[in-house]
Amino acid sequence: MTPDTIRSFDRIEHILSELTFFEQFSHDEIFNFANQLSLRSFPTQSVLFEEGDIGDYLFFIVSGQIEVRLESHSNTNLVLARFGPSSSIGEMSLIDDYPRSATIIVSKPSELLILSRKRLDTICEDNPRTGLKFMKGLAKTLSSRLRKSNGRFVDIA
Repeated sequence: MTPDTIRSFDRIEHILSELTFFEQFSHDEIFNFANQLSLRSFPTQSVLFEEGDIGDYLFFIVSGQIEVRLESHSNTNLVLARFGPSSSIGEMSLIDDYPRSATIIVSKPSELLILSRKRLDTICEDNPRTGLKFMKGLAKTLSSRLRKSNGRFVDIA
């Protein structure tokens, strides 16, 4: 490993230890995840993925802001949600093989951790208990978002 690689790994490990998603993970589990993630910076207006794309990775937002957009029937881009640090985006692509449900755009310069399905599969194969803990975390995240969406629909009705 080069000194830059070691610094990058140490930084990823530190970031994970501070993310709410990983607060129930042991140091060893965080260490294992840090080995599977990459850290990248994206400028404003970067398109992370578009509605309809096939995806196999998720992002943890370290800094910046991401917008979830959908195109309406009248070809207007609607911002459905904005997510900032400590949030994740793209979780469903690790669970199913369906196309992306929305377009994700960087609305403020962002630094993101990236986890691919292949890397998650490696974690699950090497340590099923850690994989299960991660999948439960995804389920909680998606459940929370669904509950918030249901609340918005009630407000509209």
